[in-house]
Amino acid sequence: MTATMMTATMMTATMMTATMIRATMTMATQLPLKEQAYQQLKKLILSEELPINGFLSERGLAEQLGMSKTPIRLAIERLEHEGFVRVSPQQGIVVTALSFEEILDYIEYRLALESFVVQAISGKLTQEQITSLEQHLAQQKALLAEEANATQHTAVILADRDFHSLLMHFKGNQQILQALGRQQDMIFRVAHRIYQRYPARREQSYLEHQELASPSSLATPNRL
Repeated sequence: MTATMMTATMMTATMMTATMIRATMTMATQLPLKEQAYQQLKKLILSEELPINGFLSERGLAEQLGMSKTPIRLAIERLEHEGFVRVSPQQGIVVTALSFEEILDYIEYRLALESFVVQAISGKLTQEQITSLEQHLAQQKALLAEEANATQHTAVILADRDFHSLLMHFKGNQQILQALGRQQDMIFRVAHRIYQRYPARREQSYLEHQELASPSSLATPNRL
């Protein structure tokens, strides 16, 4: 890839990230307050701006988000049901930590789904689908080349997630898509923790994606 092409790809990746953030912010302001509270609190949890095992209060969160306590309370109930927080009379609201066993469980869960999908689509992708993978990899590479900061860290995790989602959509199995969709936030948390602790894993993940999307791999049916 020439320097000009690399620059253009990096600009495209940056513009796409900015567009996604603006679209998310616009959509958020059109949601009911309880949904806005849920989305904002979940985002703060996923990015660890609300610290793991940190103690929170409805009043403090309401002040932080500029809302009344009612939508905060409803959002907390939903987040507790999904495993992001726990609520107790003694401690109040606590952001739950993922245990080592839970992290392994989510990794194995995704691997089980993706192993089947990769087997199913190998040797069956159209040229358009292959081109989509190549474009996504170019954007992922451009993101990795950007200056490391919180925004870039999140963008890299989302790009990693979107690559795997792309493979799932190529298979087109709605049950698999729904099953993975229900776990995307927790998988984001797992990736956030791993990439934060092992930054070199981000580059390794990209290289694995590159190998998986190579012509020799995609042309081979039933490849695990």
